[in-house]
Amino acid sequence: MKKIVPILVFLATLSCGKSISQVNTVKGISESSKVSLPYGDKDVLHEFPADWTKDNYKQDSLYNKLSLFLFQDKDNPARSTFKIDYTEAKTFIAKDFIPSEDVKNKKSKIELKSAQVLDGKNFKIVSVLYDGKIDCKTCEYPKSQTQNVLLSIKDGKVIDKLPISYLNGSDLGQSSRYFYIDSDKTIHLKDFKSDEEGVTFAQYLKYKITPDGKFAKL
Repeated sequence: MKKIVPILVFLATLSCGKSISQVNTVKGISESSKVSLPYGDKDVLHEFPADWTKDNYKQDSLYNKLSLFLFQDKDNPARSTFKIDYTEAKTFIAKDFIPSEDVKNKKSKIELKSAQVLDGKNFKIVSVLYDGKIDCKTCEYPKSQTQNVLLSIKDGKVIDKLPISYLNGSDLGQSSRYFYIDSDKTIHLKDFKSDEEGVTFAQYLKYKITPDGKFAKL
C-alpha cells in the first residue's frame, strides 16, 4: 500500500469535564455563516474492507481524499473565524486536547472556524472546526491537531455535541474519523486506524438528529 504520510495530531475522547447542558453558547459563533446539506465527503459511504491489501490504489485514493476534505473544510469561505481563550474552548473540546504552552498561559488564543449546518425549529446545529499547533520537540512531521465537532445549541446553551471528523495520533500511527451528512440529516461516520504498514477500517457509525436537537445513535 502506498504509504500515507502521518500527521501528528491529538483528539482522544468524546466527553468533557462539564455537563454539556451547562455550557454556554460559544462566543463568536456567527449565525449568518452557513454550509448546506448534504455536507461532507460522500465517499464515506464507500464500503471499505476491514483490512485492504497493500498497493490497493482505489482504497488508498479514497482514504486520502477523505483526509483532504478535512483540511479543505477548514478553509471553506462559508466559515466565520473567531478566537477565544482555552478556558472557554475546553468546555466543548475533548478533555485530552493538548494545547500549546502559549495557549495554556493565555499568550495566544485558539482560532476556531464555525458554520451553521442546520436551523431546526428550536435549536441550531453548528460545525466548529479547529486546526492548530502543539508543542512536540521529538515529532518528525508537522505538529498539528485537527477536529470538527457538531454543537447543538438551544436557548443559548450547548445541549449536545458530536465529533464528526478528526486526526489523532503520532508519527507511528493515528486514528481518524470522516463524515457525511446526507439530505435526510443522517450523519454517517467512519473510523480508521493507520500506521507505517497501511490502513485498517475500524467502524461505521450512524446518527440522527432528534426533534429536540440531540444526536441519537442508530
